[in-house]
Amino acid sequence: MSEPGKILIYDIEWKPTTALVWRAYDENIGPDQILEHGGLLCVSAKWHGDDETMFFSEWGEGGHQAMVEEFYRVYCEADALVTYNGDKYDNRKVMGEFLLAGLAPPPPIVSIDCLKQVKRFGLFMNRLAFVGPFFGLGKKIENEGINLWKKVMAGEPDAQERMTAYCIQDTELLEELYDFIRPYIYNHPFLGEGKSASCGTCGSTHRQKRGVYRTRCFVAQRYQCQGCGQWTTGTRTKVQ
Repeated sequence: MSEPGKILIYDIEWKPTTALVWRAYDENIGPDQILEHGGLLCVSAKWHGDDETMFFSEWGEGGHQAMVEEFYRVYCEADALVTYNGDKYDNRKVMGEFLLAGLAPPPPIVSIDCLKQVKRFGLFMNRLAFVGPFFGLGKKIENEGINLWKKVMAGEPDAQERMTAYCIQDTELLEELYDFIRPYIYNHPFLGEGKSASCGTCGSTHRQKRGVYRTRCFVAQRYQCQGCGQWTTGTRTKVQ
């Protein structure tokens, strides 16, 4: 079974904003109070199905600009992006980084935000730290919270190693989650080649006809992939 398209799974870690404030809560921060706007700290990414997990960071050779440019080259090769809350966070953040780095706009790439599907399962909590163990897929690496970020930005090598492991684990756990829920992503983009008989979700050529899908005005042949279990429908026929 061949993998349809090039699916890039990635996760980012972001530097917190530094600002001058007068209160510990209910503070409206104006532009003049901001000392450092934050920015991309590191990225881990892997091609779906590959063993290697790539890592790009500010503390790597070349610094911030090199990190953004290296990830940009990988990003532009993708046919689909898999993230966890990427539509509201990761995808927006990296797009801003590409702009600030003086890079040309990347090509349009379809987004598969796993958080959106997880929310449809009615779980008690939707955080990856809960969802991973709940589904028996694995755990996020625990860390000391904001203190880890402070140590990383201060240039402490041990903290940078822990951040690297933390970020990479998030991406590898996300791949496990994506594989687990993929058959349930009914709006999963078609990543096959043209009007192929293969499953556009997983690439399997083993699909079976399984009844029909009916609406008030149309009927369509139902197909189920025997590789991943995903359901699809064929051409609709008008009945009235």
